[in-house]
Amino acid sequence: MHYGKWTVIFRRKHEAYKLCKIWFGADGSYYATCPYHPERRAFLMKIRLNYALQEMTVPFEDAVDTASVEDDDHRLKLSHHPDGFVQFSGQGIVSGRDSSGNIKGMGVMSWPLDRPTRGPAFGLVMRGVEQFEPARPDSTSAVVFSEEDITSVPGWNTLNLEGHYFPGLWRRFVRIQQNGTPTISILHPCKAILTLRTLFASEHCARDGFIGLELYTSRESEEYGGSPFFSLTGSTGNVRRNLEGQVTADSVQCMYPRGDLQVKRILEYAMPEIDPA
Repeated sequence: MHYGKWTVIFRRKHEAYKLCKIWFGADGSYYATCPYHPERRAFLMKIRLNYALQEMTVPFEDAVDTASVEDDDHRLKLSHHPDGFVQFSGQGIVSGRDSSGNIKGMGVMSWPLDRPTRGPAFGLVMRGVEQFEPARPDSTSAVVFSEEDITSVPGWNTLNLEGHYFPGLWRRFVRIQQNGTPTISILHPCKAILTLRTLFASEHCARDGFIGLELYTSRESEEYGGSPFFSLTGSTGNVRRNLEGQVTADSVQCMYPRGDLQVKRILEYAMPEIDPA
């Protein structure tokens, strides 16, 4: 059972395409599916990020852990639980924790939902959206982003969806637009104001946190030619310093087609704190 569920849709001219689903669980966990990609396959990776680098490329062979999955029923999803456990799960994927609390599958321990990070909690990068599953933008559960509402990069070929998680106390900052759309405005590190579409958990959910969404465009290299591409990334965990004193962390990702993952520092607005203990 879900406690607030939405289909995120991108509308371009007279066509609309499904990007992903986002929903809440009874305990306040939030979930995001992989996009409605025509291949319905994905490669899962646990990678190590270095926050000293503004941008880095992680070869598939250098990943901490990898897996592949067929996703015919759109069951592959990213979840973030109240205690900070972030994982990918779905049919045929080892997931969860054992009786001692050790992570069994593709997951990390990140920040708990009552102490969210200052910045995006998850990010979805997509190319070739015209080959994604068509959508009905008039659905009551649809969250529709239209191309004409975005100031796009000239010649853009990539959509970027970022989701921010907010605790319930931040509901006081949500404003209802004239068309009835709830939004929240936050300050980006570059000092620009971002206005995010907000998704609320139902009143029956154990937590009253909510998610804010931003969709923007970019132009990336045509690494995969005409093949549609996606990458879904969760929040980082296992934050520590390496031998050079640089802050590193682990992150779970899924992508298709398989390739070297180019990582930009978009999932943390500030360097994560290290527990002095």
